Amino acid sequence: MAKSNITGALERIDRRNLLYHSMYHYVKFVFFQYYSKVEVNGVEHIPRKEPVIFAPNHQNALMDALIVLFSAPQDVVFLARADIFRKKILAKALNSLKILPVFRMRDGAGELGKNEEIFDITVGVLHRKHFLCLMPEGNHGDHRRLRPLVKGLFRIAFKAQEEKGNEPYVKIVPAGLDFQDYVKQNQTLFINYGKPIEVSDYWEQYVENPPKAINALRDRLADEMKPLMIHIETETYYDTYMGLRTLFNPKMRELMNIKGGSLKDKFTADKEMITRLDEQLEKNEEPLRKLAGKVNQYFDGIKKLGIRDWVVRDRGYGLPRTLWRYFTLLVTFPVFLYGLVNNLFTYFIPGRLVKKVRDRQFHSSIKAGFSILVGFPLFYFLQTLLVGIITGPWWIWVLYLLSLYPTGKAALYWYFRLKKTYRGYGFHRKLRRRDETARTLLPLRQEIIEDTGKLIG
Repeated sequence: MAKSNITGALERIDRRNLLYHSMYHYVKFVFFQYYSKVEVNGVEHIPRKEPVIFAPNHQNALMDALIVLFSAPQDVVFLARADIFRKKILAKALNSLKILPVFRMRDGAGELGKNEEIFDITVGVLHRKHFLCLMPEGNHGDHRRLRPLVKGLFRIAFKAQEEKGNEPYVKIVPAGLDFQDYVKQNQTLFINYGKPIEVSDYWEQYVENPPKAINALRDRLADEMKPLMIHIETETYYDTYMGLRTLFNPKMRELMNIKGGSLKDKFTADKEMITRLDEQLEKNEEPLRKLAGKVNQYFDGIKKLGIRDWVVRDRGYGLPRTLWRYFTLLVTFPVFLYGLVNNLFTYFIPGRLVKKVRDRQFHSSIKAGFSILVGFPLFYFLQTLLVGIITGPWWIWVLYLLSLYPTGKAALYWYFRLKKTYRGYGFHRKLRRRDETARTLLPLRQEIIEDTGKLIG
């Protein structure tokens, strides 16, 4: 292939490079620290040293790509929106991270023709038996449901399959991503890989009628992806289903005789609950409509009090427990203060940056990206340099450098514990003072759980 005029269209994008492998383990470490728990299921389904296309649901911007990158058993090449490749310096940096541009209709109808060259490069990646990842929905969305799949992934798959015809070769691995919260730090993340789909199964149909084969493979992938992710089709009761994921999951696991509390266990219970609610919705909507009213009332109540469901579930914190928690906070306050002062810029600046970004799905990507590329390397280096200049002995600034990250995390946990203690005791006080909203939430929560149990049998 002659040298391309398309910025970012690097032919040997999969070739190993120093920047990629020098940053890989560092970025992976920081990425996983963003979440309180990351659980990966189904890695055994991923073929090794074969042409594989990952197809995850797309709900959380860059974080979706990173979780595939850091959970796959070998390097992955990605496709990303072409508008971020406009500057050559940035395009080279993205290429070093094994990212190629892909053009969309919003880039202009005349730009779509450039995708042919990009697709040729990705076919080369697959022929060299490297992993490729495309977001089959095309763009991200903020609802937990699978949206219509675009055709780019399937065009690449069939183009790469031409070399082998109807022999097993290119495989599409569906994946489901489930974020506890798209934006907040210290939440959980579950990734669920499914069994690979053989593109060769559709080759004969593709030879006879390419559009029909693409549609058939697209429908197959959609059907394989939905069981791997939280897929809530109803728009009317979407918030109800999401609320019941919080309220009813422990009871659902009990009904299903699921003993554990892993992310996979919780996911399995949620999927079964959603299936049964969908069945009830088809039979008779009225009971679900009544339940939805109670769920809305409950979450309106906790929003009014500025608390979360766990506060109501635990009935807040009584005085003895509150005093103990405040005592531990007081004892560990010096660690919090040290961690706060030395990590102020690392944690404060990203929070300010995202306030100007309207699309909340980009917030966690910006926060994590800032910490990875600027916060930790730049500020930690400058602070350590300053301490070294002031103190002199090398072992002091080495100890200082090693203390920065763990005390920063400790400060974050200290802050979370303070908020939980304040909210827990505040709710307990409201109950003792017979606050109408607080006292209503306890029986309402129990009523919702009982009604849901009856509704889904």
